[in-house]
Amino acid sequence: MSRKVDNNRLVVMDFSHVYAAQTFYKEAEGFETVWLDVSGIQGTNCYCDELAKEELKRRIEGLGPGGVHFLDSGNYHYVSKLWLEQIEEPFDLLVFDHHTDMQQPMFGDILSCGGWIKAALDTNPYLNRVYLAGPPIKAVEESTEGLRPYGGRLVWISSRDMEDRGIWERLFGKKDDRNTQSPRHPLYISVDKDVLGEKDARTNWDQGETSLETVLDGIRAAHLCRRIIGMDVCGENPEGGEAGERADDACINDRTNLLLCCVGKEVL
Repeated sequence: MSRKVDNNRLVVMDFSHVYAAQTFYKEAEGFETVWLDVSGIQGTNCYCDELAKEELKRRIEGLGPGGVHFLDSGNYHYVSKLWLEQIEEPFDLLVFDHHTDMQQPMFGDILSCGGWIKAALDTNPYLNRVYLAGPPIKAVEESTEGLRPYGGRLVWISSRDMEDRGIWERLFGKKDDRNTQSPRHPLYISVDKDVLGEKDARTNWDQGETSLETVLDGIRAAHLCRRIIGMDVCGENPEGGEAGERADDACINDRTNLLLCCVGKEVL
């Protein structure tokens, strides 16, 4: 039996204290906010060692995959894999990201922000398919050859393709189409704000040019024909000076985070 999912929970994972300059978690309506101070855990920045992984899993244990989880900067996007491990039914994953996050680990099988999707595909028995939306066409072409073993389990949606509003209906089917031959697994959604242009996000990684409206439209379109299990968001900029994000960075990210909370409330 699957664990009970709480869709009214907003979890803030504070690795770098960057959220201290934001207020979205206070303004988001209809959520119970859980603040997890994980800043004291060693071995977490970009790469997650075994001791850190076990401690992070302990901290989120019992919270369940439902609701919206904020993961700090893209350095910690690998935490999505740990949230996925709380799902106890077959599911698909929709990721918005400017990068593929499908890299081979540099050493051993260490979990990293650049390879967490590959690790999830390799190890999560419930993960059926990943829809990866946002990498530029060049990145997709460069990665394809080494990823052939994943076949239909990995569906690429380039940043250019995302501008086509019809792409989501072609991927997920029409809302009232009951004749589909493939099972419609529920979706977990992960958003790295580096997929967005600088008008909508300021991150510590190179960014794409996708608009926030395009991402919000994609989330809503997915919801029309799939149940959404939960959602997470990363992409803050902890490198904006001594106190973290500069005032303008914090303002832009705060606004985008609040809008992502609002769409999360709509679809969960």
